[in-house]
This record gives sequence, structure tokens and C-alpha cells, in this order.
Amino acid sequence: MTAHPFSPTGRRAALEAMAAGPVDLLIIGGGITGCGLAREAALRGLSVALVERDDFGCGTSGRSSKLVHGGLRYLAYGDFRMVREAVRERRVLRQIAPHLVHPLPFVMPIWKGQSLAKYRLGLWLFDRLADADQFERRRLLSPGEVAAELPGLRPGLKGGLTYGEYFTDDARLTLENALSAAELGALVANHAPAVALTQERGRVTGATVRDELTGEAYTIQAKVTVNATGPWAARTLELSGQPAPKTIQPSKGIHLIFSADRLPIGGAATLMAPSGRAGFAIRRWDCVYLGTTDEAYHGPLDQVGADSRAVDDLLALAQECFPALELTRADVLGTWAGLRPLIAEPGKSPRDTSRHDEVWVGPQGLLTVAGGKLTTYRPMANRVMAHVEQALGRDRIPGRAGAPAALLPGAASPAPPRADLAAAGIAPEAAERIAWLYGTFSHRLLAYGRENPAWLAPVVPGHPLLRAQVRLAVEQEMALSLTDLLDRRTSQLLFTPDHGTAVAAAAAALMGQLLGWSDEETARQLYNYRSIAQIHVPV
Repeated sequence: MTAHPFSPTGRRAALEAMAAGPVDLLIIGGGITGCGLAREAALRGLSVALVERDDFGCGTSGRSSKLVHGGLRYLAYGDFRMVREAVRERRVLRQIAPHLVHPLPFVMPIWKGQSLAKYRLGLWLFDRLADADQFERRRLLSPGEVAAELPGLRPGLKGGLTYGEYFTDDARLTLENALSAAELGALVANHAPAVALTQERGRVTGATVRDELTGEAYTIQAKVTVNATGPWAARTLELSGQPAPKTIQPSKGIHLIFSADRLPIGGAATLMAPSGRAGFAIRRWDCVYLGTTDEAYHGPLDQVGADSRAVDDLLALAQECFPALELTRADVLGTWAGLRPLIAEPGKSPRDTSRHDEVWVGPQGLLTVAGGKLTTYRPMANRVMAHVEQALGRDRIPGRAGAPAALLPGAASPAPPRADLAAAGIAPEAAERIAWLYGTFSHRLLAYGRENPAWLAPVVPGHPLLRAQVRLAVEQEMALSLTDLLDRRTSQLLFTPDHGTAVAAAAAALMGQLLGWSDEETARQLYNYRSIAQIHVPV
């Protein structure tokens, strides 16, 4: 039987195959940009290798605001091209990943002193550009309707508007693009940093990659290499001896997480405080997260955390908008921070800087993709592919380029109804999370349960993480560390009140059994996870 491409055996086979012969395209970076590009190239029939230094979505792509949105705010900048592209992609992603792209009704309160007509006009134009369906289309709300949707909101309402957007689990969306690429024939490996770019007579010919699990080095030869490392793109480009043609100015965005009992909204809201602070609040399971800041960042790029001043600023937004709730720092369950890889524009603040992407060509054999955003990762991949085609000397690479009908793996067949999860004895909280994250992969969890009902038991009694999720992550999702599992595969780190620490020891023990960890390695994994979890505790 052939090993699953995202099993430990499949990963090692991929690394060996990468080194065994040249590939058309080597992609360095396993964020949404690199994984989306790998899938697009594999759809067109290219031989593809993708390597990621840590884990899929471990950087920017797992620390976004988790929105698949039409870019309403870009209307204020007159960026109609960005809006059109975003709303088109929003619809495509709903088609190819309905299990991961979920409807999110937004409420926009309008206050006395603001122009309701102005916002109605803006949303009318947005609806026209989006060819909005019934869910997405704007609707006028009375002050009472707004107050009912957003309990504790400050007084002074003139009315409000509601409109439909979508949100996702950004890390699993990234993972499924990587898995789809592998199922189409791409060679994919995480925990495999590119430590050097190989060159011959001034041309980049691939990279040397180190397997972090074994320390073994692999040399990969490629006709074209793409640097898709986001905020690290300039650093990766410097491995070729060439500086970046433009400055990548990371912008840090943080989010605060509250219990939905303390910030009781059912969907999402745009927020505007009297002080001028602006942001949004979004319900996910039993949590509500509040975002976001947008400030130039000049510190270390690894393990970015939410600084105290930014936490206070976002908390003040919540306090001003919901004074009756009397929120304090003690109500902040957790935080997360991410870096947007913006291309600097002199004289512009990060918030005003364009989210457009660019492809930098050179040295020969190397392409660097910079900028971009989660919602538009597919058209970004198409733009990179145009340069790949040129570098390969082909006018057009045949295949199913960007075919909307090419579903992501978790949407390939109908997911089991929630009744099946309940009938299997899965508790409601765990079932809700599984239905939201796994799509058709839920069948695989149930299959483990048919093999042995113990797999559908929680790892820790009363905790919404099943033993089957740990097994699936190891056997078919290339989870190689405890953080891979609890953060990017199962959303325990951000969306449980204890950041997954209550389940960490038991999960590490089970994962260690499946991966053959020594007692020392299991202890190291647990220590590393607890250290990372501490970063997400409010400072």
C-alpha cells in the first residue's frame, strides 16, 4: 500500500524524491501563497516541490483575521480592482471549500453624527461590484435591531446596516492547499528549511534543504525556484546574494480573545469608538475575537507577540463601544499577533499601504513573490505562474489552470451530518468544532471510531479534542510537533480558554506513541508548546 503523502513515511519519500531528480518548480515557503502556488502549478501538470521551514501556515497565514472578505474598506481608497478581485475570489472559495469558508453576518452600527446615507451608498456600490446574493446583500436595521444584535453597545445609535461576509480557519485552508498539491503529484515537506540557494554561473538552480527531524541535507535541482516566504522574503532573497528591489515593511496586527459570555455577539460587528478607534468583533464557537492593529513592525520576525500597548488600545476600543459590559484586562482570555508582508510605499502608513502583490524577477532562475492577502491567494498564484511559464520558455502551460471546479480535499464529498457525529458519541462541543474544521475528513475520524470506539473518546475528559484527531493529524496531515497539532490542525491554542494547556500533556503522550518519540522528546515537545502558549497570554 502506498503511504499517504502527508504521513511521516510519505513526507520522507517526498524529500528523497525531491533530491533524486530535477523538478520544474521549487517553492520555498508553506504559507497560503506557497501552498496555493504549488496547487496551481500541480493542476497545470508541472513537477513541483514545496518545502517549509516550520509548518504550513505557521506565520502570517495562521495569524490573520481569518476573513475571506470582499475588501469593503478598499472602496474608501478607490481600489476597485482589489474589490472586484476579492469578491470574485470570495465566491470561488465558497465553491471549492464550503467546509472551511463559513457565512458571517456583519452588523455595522451607525451613530448620531454619522451619515447613514453615505454608508448605504457605499454598501450599495459594494453589492453591485460583488453581484451580491441574498445573504451578502445589505439590509437596513433600526436602532433597536442593532442593539438587540450587539448587547451592551454604547447609546446614541441612528440605526445600522447588515451585510454578509465569510470567515475561515486560515491554517487549515493553507494545509488543504498543500495536501491538494500533494494529491496532484507535488512533493511536499514541512519542517525542512532551505538553508542555501544553489547557483551555477549566476543562475539559481535550486536549494539545499535540511530535514529538521533527522538533520539530513537534500539538494533539490529546479528549473525555476520561487521565494514565497512572506515577511522573510527579503532574507530568503539575500541567500542568492541579491538584495530585494523594494522594502518589505511588515505590519503587525494583533487580536484579543474574549469569552462570548462576556462579549455576547452572535455574528460579527464593525466597531467605531468616539475616540476614533476602529475595528471589528467576530464570534467563533464560544469565543469572540476583536481586531486589529496595523502598525509598522521592526522587531524579530519569529514568534511575534501582542505588546501591552496594543492590547490596551484594542481593549479600549471594546470598552468604548460596549461600556455596559465593563470589560477589563481580566476578561481577555488570549491574544495573537501576525505580520502582514506589505511592500513599503513612502509616506503611507501601514493601514493605507496597498495589499497588492508583486513578483520580483532575478537573479536568473529565481522569482520572489511579495505582498498579497489571504482572500486573493489564487489569482496571486496565477500571476506568479505567468512568470514561471516565461522562465520555462513556454507560452502557456496546459492543464486545469485555476479551475474553480477543483475542490479542496475536505470538500470532495459530502461531510457527514452532525447527527452522525452525535450518534458516534461525540460530545456537542467537539462535534461543532469537527463540523466546522474538517468537512469530509470527518468520515476519517468516524472510521477510526468504527475500528475502535476508544479513538472517539476525548484526549482529556470534558475537553473538545478527540484521540482520533491526534491520529489523523499524524497519519494524514503531516503534524510532526505538538504545536502543529494543537495550533494549526485543531485550533486548541487560540480557541480554548486555557490555550490547550490542559490537554497538552496527554496529547503529547499520544502523539509520542504514534511517532515513536522518546520520553525526552515528548518532554521537549511539551515544554516548547507551553512556551508558545505563554506568548498568547495577555501581557
